[in-house]
Amino acid sequence: MRSAGGVRSHRHPLLPSERVRFRRLNLTSPARTLIDLAADERLAFVDLVVVSDAIVNRPYRPGGRIDGLDTPAGLAAAVASAGRRPGIRRARHVIDQTRVGADSPQETRVRLALVDAGLPEPELQVKGDPAERWSPEADLAYRDLKIAIQYDGKHHRSREQQAADAYRDEWFQRHGWLVVRLTWADQAQGFARLIRLVRERLTGPSA
Repeated sequence: MRSAGGVRSHRHPLLPSERVRFRRLNLTSPARTLIDLAADERLAFVDLVVVSDAIVNRPYRPGGRIDGLDTPAGLAAAVASAGRRPGIRRARHVIDQTRVGADSPQETRVRLALVDAGLPEPELQVKGDPAERWSPEADLAYRDLKIAIQYDGKHHRSREQQAADAYRDEWFQRHGWLVVRLTWADQAQGFARLIRLVRERLTGPSA
């Protein structure tokens, strides 16, 4: 480790599996990058899970979803082979909380907020009726409670997306689901409204 001008640097050898090439650039692999980020104590735990969820996410492309940059098992194997180094225990904790299916950082933040509040963990990318071809998906959901959770980001402002959202919400409501649409305002408040609604569904409204 070297220290100069308030900046600390750490050196660890790169394994062949930790090197990748992208558009003529030599880079560290997604797994190695996550391990290095976990060593930075300035980064919040939730932000590290956001990164990890993005690594394993299977994004939409024409024709369906494609493979992510890595898998939870791949990340776990990389951490197991990394040996002792700063942040490795934190990286293990991050991977324990990593899930496939978060299509945005906000979806990760919603899931972690619910879990941190002591509530059951919601599923991600839940199709209302798996047997129905045109059944829409919820970003997050509690199938047993029939709660569909949607996070409306900037792309929801387009006319096409608003039409798709209207169809989606109508479908869930027609089938008896509670639809909860979240925005940046909910995130700023720690998703308190959503936490209250889920808790009420579990235990009944408080007096």
